[in-house]
Amino acid sequence: RGLGDVYKRQIMNTFKNFIPPKSTVIRDGQKSQIDASKLVPCDVIEIKSGSRIPADIRLISQQEMKVDHASLTGESDLISRSVENTNDNPLETKNLCFFGTLCKEGIGKGVVIKTGDNTIIGQIANLASSAKTEDSPLKQ
Repeated sequence: RGLGDVYKRQIMNTFKNFIPPKSTVIRDGQKSQIDASKLVPCDVIEIKSGSRIPADIRLISQQEMKVDHASLTGESDLISRSVENTNDNPLETKNLCFFGTLCKEGIGKGVVIKTGDNTIIGQIANLASSAKTEDSPLKQ
């Protein structure tokens, strides 16, 4: 395996700390707790204040939901969420919540749209691992 694969694995292992151990999922009309790592696209999940978002999700309902995107954007302000698509840019629209971010207020329900390497965080890890590094003048 190349250095990029090792780097990507290290980044994703760090992000695994962002995965909550359990998630409330609604499948076939039944609500249950499952390992968050078992979520798949199209699962409907519930999010409550204090919980970490276990996947990239599109909100289908929410009540006064605010999220902390500091782990993704570095922005410390809480961001209000809604079910309306407010922007074509996924990072700017208010109806998406992202893996590894934290619900700080309110509650919501969303459809899983991306998991694992396919999440925004996963894509960032892929970009970081594939970036070519050049030797510094000192190293040359």
